Amino acid sequence: MSSETIEFFFSFRSPYSYLAAPRAFQLPENYEVDIRFRGVMPMAMRGQSVPSQKRIHTMFDTKREANRLGMPFGPVFDPIGDGAVRCLRVSELAVDQQLEKQFVLAVSRAIWAEGVDVSTDEGLRPICIAAGLDWHACQQAISDPLIEARVPVFRFREQLLWGQDRIEDLERLLDAAGLRR
Repeated sequence: MSSETIEFFFSFRSPYSYLAAPRAFQLPENYEVDIRFRGVMPMAMRGQSVPSQKRIHTMFDTKREANRLGMPFGPVFDPIGDGAVRCLRVSELAVDQQLEKQFVLAVSRAIWAEGVDVSTDEGLRPICIAAGLDWHACQQAISDPLIEARVPVFRFREQLLWGQDRIEDLERLLDAAGLRR
């Protein structure tokens, strides 16, 4: 049986991406699939506004989901701007070194459960090192050109699935494709 690829589009500013990441990276242990991490620019940095009521709802909803999943949530650091860009650039380096899982899980937990300011070297450096990345290489990656914005989704074959709450739907597709280990 050949392995399939699932593209995992991830925004460092999305608490839903934070909630989805541990389960997304776990999928290859249960299915004949590979996860291809794809970092995306946050919606607000792509010119899309988020009404304040939606932001408030998202925080309450995310806290409720984090509790259900047994994941820590809060204090939070909003990585909008430099924080998100720095994480995106370092995530590309992490992909090149096959350390994307370690980096994404560490940095998203730092943002959404530890309130770490990833827009500073002081905040990002220990996360990079803990994920197995060389800090000098990370600094060089941070200086690279901006990453092209993409839309956050899971893609399996021709199916697009939006958001962390669709992992169960993705698992049904994987089961139907006969990819369960």
